[in-house]
Amino acid sequence: MLIHLLDGRYQILKVLSDDEKAKTYLVEDINLPESKFIVKRLHLPNSNSQSLTILRRLFITKVATLEKLRQEQDKIQKLITCFEENEEFYIVQEFIPGHPLTDEILPGQPLREEQVISLLSEILEILVSIHTYGVIHRHIKPGNIIRRESDKKFVLVDFSTFNETINTTDNNLEYMPTEQVNANLRYNSDIYALGIVAIAALMGLSANEISQLRIQKNRLTGEIIWPNKSFKINRKLAKIINKMVSYDFHKRYQYATEVLDDLKRLTSIQHNQNQQIEVKKKLLLLMIVITSCITLGVGWWFFPTPKSESNSQQKLYQDGVNKYDAGNYEGAVEDFNQVIKLEPQNSLAYNKRGDAYYRLGDYEQAQADSSQAILLNPQDANAYYDRGFALYELGKYKEAIADYTQAIKLNSQEAYPYYGRGLARSQVKDNKGALADFSKAIAIKPEYTEAYLQRGILRRRLRLRQAAIEDFDAIIKINPSDAKAYYQRGLTQFINNQKYAALKDYTDAININPKYIEAYLNRGDVYSDLGDKLEASEDYNSILKIDPKFIAAYIHRGIHRFSFGDYKGAIEDYTEALKLDPNNVAAYNNRGNAYLEVGNKKAANQDYSRAIAIDANNALAYYNRGVIRAKQRNKQGAIADYKKAAKLFQLQGEKNSYQDAQREISILENNSLPVKTTRPKSGKTVKN
Repeated sequence: MLIHLLDGRYQILKVLSDDEKAKTYLVEDINLPESKFIVKRLHLPNSNSQSLTILRRLFITKVATLEKLRQEQDKIQKLITCFEENEEFYIVQEFIPGHPLTDEILPGQPLREEQVISLLSEILEILVSIHTYGVIHRHIKPGNIIRRESDKKFVLVDFSTFNETINTTDNNLEYMPTEQVNANLRYNSDIYALGIVAIAALMGLSANEISQLRIQKNRLTGEIIWPNKSFKINRKLAKIINKMVSYDFHKRYQYATEVLDDLKRLTSIQHNQNQQIEVKKKLLLLMIVITSCITLGVGWWFFPTPKSESNSQQKLYQDGVNKYDAGNYEGAVEDFNQVIKLEPQNSLAYNKRGDAYYRLGDYEQAQADSSQAILLNPQDANAYYDRGFALYELGKYKEAIADYTQAIKLNSQEAYPYYGRGLARSQVKDNKGALADFSKAIAIKPEYTEAYLQRGILRRRLRLRQAAIEDFDAIIKINPSDAKAYYQRGLTQFINNQKYAALKDYTDAININPKYIEAYLNRGDVYSDLGDKLEASEDYNSILKIDPKFIAAYIHRGIHRFSFGDYKGAIEDYTEALKLDPNNVAAYNNRGNAYLEVGNKKAANQDYSRAIAIDANNALAYYNRGVIRAKQRNKQGAIADYKKAAKLFQLQGEKNSYQDAQREISILENNSLPVKTTRPKSGKTVKN
């Protein structure tokens, strides 16, 4: 029997879990006998080269960060490596012999208070380390806390660092705070999750019972109602946990160190009453001084560090800025980690580290760092601006608009927040507001080419084509080497049926950027429309030399081949596209058309049906299946498909296609199936 090995080396011993985000295996490396690892296969909504590139880059960044962390904190799981197989992404993690906390938190069997305090203290020590390095666990729950067999210590596993690429619903919401569900991740989101774990441990609750507990919240405050009157618990411990799980993250503990201090103070109180009084005096004095510092706006200057230490921090910060400016974002993150470790209140370091995470594609982490910068300095307009872009990338457009607006309130003469708000307003269809914002950005910064570009794209979408061309002209006047401006002007020219002008613009874009795939694709389409068979083929072939996994090139080349009767070649192209994306509806639909042309009705019917199975609202697939059913003399089936297509076309505003479907229905309902019909010989084609 042939055993399948992952990456040619990992033999699956056991499937540990299979949920919406990932399938997890316990494996053994056949090259290293008796060596066990955890392998996770991530379920990606789109296994395309861009998603895989982002995942690969995120993995490399996280491995470097966690490896440095492990030098001072060995209670975190190690990331070993990653690999790709059949267009799927796998990560290999250290296997920690031991048992999960779920084996200790049993329904109806509460842990003792001292056990829970010990649990909290151990995990909080880990959180102090990882938060300092800019890592948020994001997925703390009993199943991700392992009691290590070798020393009986707790280890934190399964760092969920890839959520921004895996756009699925989380299945562990009972441990997740509201802001994290809403993609507004904070460092103290981990503190909330740990607080819920503590409640489960103290009360002996299952995950389902925790979910019920969270549902039964105070309607006015949103706070979890616990413990009940019959449950006895140290009031000071309950107060600490209540602050950990506060609904409002502003009222929650901000740092893991704060929770640790309170827990240590609680333990100290229980042993030495006199020491408690002294601690309170010192804490009160410290809070008075800190409050005074904040009021004067110069807090950290009251606690001057030695000159050499201050110079070291400044050098580290500047090194990070220099690396960021040079495009070394991983290196910048490392430097800002060190700055924050030395000076946890440094808002600028959080801000710049967030910028670096944004450039690395880690938008959740970027948003969290910007939020921390805002917490430390609410008057920092740049932090609001940066968080706005992170929220934009996370698809939180209304929240992004709110942040851009706040940035504008703090500094109304900066062009960038207007630009960002314009982008977000475009996404929520506030076209008037978006145009006004792009125009304001241009008024403040007359050579802001990106603002011209986005205003031009929006104007084209609103059918203000001449105004759009004027925007692209303005960019080219400012920067004659801006390939994007030529490309966008080419798109507009093509819509205006100025095909030769479009060809020139696409060619100029390609001359500036010889790897401009989209320009090759659109120029190929224009050549195809003009009947220039060889030129079109060369453009599609050029794309596939640059990126052999660019699906659209196969689909467009397939359409081109179909147009001059090369149905076999078209089928080959659509098949290649489906190898890269097995759920590509356009490829199934178009391949069905090609199969129909070569007389393979069965294969055509299967492809149309597959397209419908993937997307039940795909009007073209219903229409095309109606065509083939009519050819197969399946009158009722053809009518049913045409009616479904007509309804969908009407909903989608496709007037001509709706009329086509209605005409076919009329022919079938008023006549018996003729030997020769007036319907199109093949179905409708789709490019994307």
